[in-house]
Amino acid sequence: MKKSLPNLLALFLVLFSVSGLRAETEAEIQARMIERVPVVDALKISELVGENSRGFLEQRDRLDAAQGRAMADENADRRALYGIIASRSGLSIGVVGEGRAEQIRNRSAKGVWLQGGDGNWYRK
Repeated sequence: MKKSLPNLLALFLVLFSVSGLRAETEAEIQARMIERVPVVDALKISELVGENSRGFLEQRDRLDAAQGRAMADENADRRALYGIIASRSGLSIGVVGEGRAEQIRNRSAKGVWLQGGDGNWYRK
């Protein structure tokens, strides 16, 4: 019994610390994405990244470290947001991303690199 008490205490501490974790909210993710819009737009306008057919940014030219982080952060937030939407709607993350890619293609500025549903890249 004395040996199991430290194990139970350790288990309690682990469970307590895990229960303190929380998933990010949709609003928190969207707020970060909104803050990042000028950087993402600059990357797209400069043709360094494009919008792929899965709803994510894709590198088209060499990025410096800060640009690479911005693209990775944006894609991570998009993936998280697509996951929230997918679980709420009963769709897969892939389907949500493809739907978002279609919206992005329709709303993108001239000159932005886009990947069509057929996989081919083109400039709008």
